[in-house]
This record gives sequence, C-alpha cells and structure tokens, in this order.
Amino acid sequence: MSMESQIALKKRELEALKRITSLTDEMKQQLDGLAGQVRQMESNAETVSEVMRNWNSIMRSISQAGLSLLQYAEGDYEVGAWAPEARENDGSQSREPTRTTPLPETLVRIRVDETEN
Repeated sequence: MSMESQIALKKRELEALKRITSLTDEMKQQLDGLAGQVRQMESNAETVSEVMRNWNSIMRSISQAGLSLLQYAEGDYEVGAWAPEARENDGSQSREPTRTTPLPETLVRIRVDETEN
C-alpha cells in the first residue's frame, strides 16, 4: 500500500468518525431533551395526583354537609324562624330556640354580631 492510499484511507476514517461524533452529539441533545420532558411529566403527574386527593376530600366534605342538612325541615330556613320570638309565637317548644340559622355540622360557625370579651 502506498502512502497516498493510506492517507486517503485515514481521511475516510476521519470523516466517518466526524459523522459518528456529530450523530452522537445530536443523540445526546435529544436524550437530554427527553429527560427534561420526562421530569416535566413526572411533575405534572404529581400535581394531578395532589389535585385528585384534594378533590376527594372536598367531595367527602360536601357529602357530609349535605347529609347533615337532612335533619332540618324547610321551615328552619325561613327568615326569622330561628329567632326566639318566632318560636314562642308559633307554639313549637319541642326544639330549643337557636339564634343562628341552622348550618351543617361540618361547617364553622362564627358569630359576627357579638364582641369578644
């Protein structure tokens, strides 16, 4: 083999190595992009999971609130029906008079008309 043929062979090998290096760099960039997308998908999946856990809790609270409302009659929600004077006038002494509108047991009741001591 002559020196010129060996040089030509080495140039072809060099070009092949350059193509391989170029393809390897491109593949590395694509894999880095894919890794970023997988991390994003994982983060999104965790967010969806958290929302679903919260949604289940909210639905349970709504259900409990709705069930606790079943103990009240429609008349309990009329304006003034919970005032002590209205209870005395309609003769219904079976229930103790309340000063607030009936609310489900799961809801918080805060008086706004009295000052704190």
